[in-house]
Amino acid sequence: MGKKSIALIVIVVTILTTIVSPITTMQASAAQSEAEKIMRSTGIMKTDQGYLDNKTAIVTRAQFAQLLVNASFYKGKTTNESNVSLYHDVPKKHWAAGYIQTAINMGWMSGYLNGTFKPEQGITLQEAVRGVVSLLGYTSSDFTGNVIGGQMTLYESKELDKNINKLRTQKLNVEDCTNLFYNLLNATTKEGLVYAQTLGYTLDMNGNPDYLAIVSENTQGPIMADAQWKSKIPFSLSTASYYRDGIKCGQYDINDYDVIYYSKDLQTIWAYDDKVTGTVDSIYPDLLSPQSVVIAGKEYYFETSEMAYEFSTLGSVKEGDRVTLLLGKNGKVAFVLDTYEYDVTITGVVIDTGTHVVENDKGKVVSSDYVIFVDAAGNEYLQDYDLGTITFHKGELVRITYENGSVIVSEYEQGSAAFSGYTFSEDGRSLGDQPLASNVKILDLYEDSYVSVYPSRLANVSINSKAIKYYERNDKGAITQLILQNVTGDQFDYGILEEVETPRSSMSNLFTYHYIIDGNKGSVIGDYETPDIADVGPKGFLIKDNELVVIKYLSKFKVTSITGSTVQDMTSKWPMADDCDVYFYVDGEYVATTLEELKDLSRFDVTAYYDRQPNIGGRVRIIIAENK
Repeated sequence: MGKKSIALIVIVVTILTTIVSPITTMQASAAQSEAEKIMRSTGIMKTDQGYLDNKTAIVTRAQFAQLLVNASFYKGKTTNESNVSLYHDVPKKHWAAGYIQTAINMGWMSGYLNGTFKPEQGITLQEAVRGVVSLLGYTSSDFTGNVIGGQMTLYESKELDKNINKLRTQKLNVEDCTNLFYNLLNATTKEGLVYAQTLGYTLDMNGNPDYLAIVSENTQGPIMADAQWKSKIPFSLSTASYYRDGIKCGQYDINDYDVIYYSKDLQTIWAYDDKVTGTVDSIYPDLLSPQSVVIAGKEYYFETSEMAYEFSTLGSVKEGDRVTLLLGKNGKVAFVLDTYEYDVTITGVVIDTGTHVVENDKGKVVSSDYVIFVDAAGNEYLQDYDLGTITFHKGELVRITYENGSVIVSEYEQGSAAFSGYTFSEDGRSLGDQPLASNVKILDLYEDSYVSVYPSRLANVSINSKAIKYYERNDKGAITQLILQNVTGDQFDYGILEEVETPRSSMSNLFTYHYIIDGNKGSVIGDYETPDIADVGPKGFLIKDNELVVIKYLSKFKVTSITGSTVQDMTSKWPMADDCDVYFYVDGEYVATTLEELKDLSRFDVTAYYDRQPNIGGRVRIIIAENK
């Protein structure tokens, strides 16, 4: 549809809304009041900055990132904190850094190609539509041709546009977003379920969300999945609907020590597998009225008064105890087990070793060796061990077993992976003939740098058996944990190498590398094998502790077209990385720009730089345009 047609429709809509009858106005007002009530009840419109009450205020991209989290399974599991600065305008301490990180990782939102997120910029309709359509379970692969156009068509067909009168590029205000998320709760998912139901909200006789009824009558729990949990469910398990970590599943997908909630009216059971094992560092604010516990530097709040009691002076858990926390639907502590009750095994890859000073059980300060390792979920652990009995090196597998109250530290060797093939399926949900569990944890490791990976990132990617560092299956044979080696290349920063300075003194072997990454100039030192000084241009950089570890060379091709997130040469299509940067090369200088500026490719010579072929995990990382 052309711009003139769109404009005509807007004019017609405007005329119709000005001559609407009093009855229609009353109905719209009633619907709006219901939307506002549901949004406030669910907490979807509440940000860390407070409730969004001003109907005419523009909703920023940072605020919208939190609204998406609030309207998803990740509500209560995502904090405002982030351990990385994803964009140079979103530092780690930004109030919405954690929500933005989740929105980016889940593919609900994206940043700009110049390395910014523009958190204070208003959210546009098409940006918002991408987010809610993704929550309904749709991905870019569900649309052919113009992805944005397909998403907008779905937005209309799902009636997500009810009471919203904005064009694609117009910014949404609080009233628009209230209606959008209310419509989302009423919409059906890709699987045909009402979205509100997948979040645990009950529906009224009209099929609309009734959050208050769920809280007061329908949702019961938490219940720990033990040998007796089935007897506590007051309806037939054979006909019930099941969700585990927000994914539809079956009864036998629920494992021991999951945290369970149920709705008798909905005949639905929700299970959560979220566990944390470690030593109790501290209990806050005090032992008389505890509200939270800190394990491995992270604070967890208690879901029930029973849990608060367990960590009080009258309870059984004390500082220094080794425990496993079972976290419920809001990421709060639902149950606690000591390591005599629950044997835990954690396996990961060693990323560092060292020696530090600790206080032993007798209160004496001693020197102890430690190993730092990361598991498939991207959790880092520090564990003390006896160097006299075992030795660890970077890249080796380590296994920590909590058994009968003690800790066993051991090396681990995995046998050869037995798969029928080593290509991920089109949706990334299986590897060869081996299915990936719905809540699979995947880590891609290079050197001692790592990145968590979603299955969709691995769609159609082929690997070899040596790329599988570690895998673990559940009782059904589905892969629950997968640690890969150098599959995606996403651990690198990609930018422009501008200059390499040789050591200024014969006493030093450190070179200085000047670069542009995400449009920002910088420099780093290192003794990495130096490329020819003349060999500057697009590169991949692995930088750690302000030292260059690796430079990656990129291949290139001439671009004939750019459509959505795909770049094409004369014969092939190449996917762009989510953080692909675009530059103009003018008068010997690289100037950051956007794809929008390259919409008329006939004016430029455009070159794309990629790290490897797409079928082995590669992406286009850098695009450079020059005037013809």
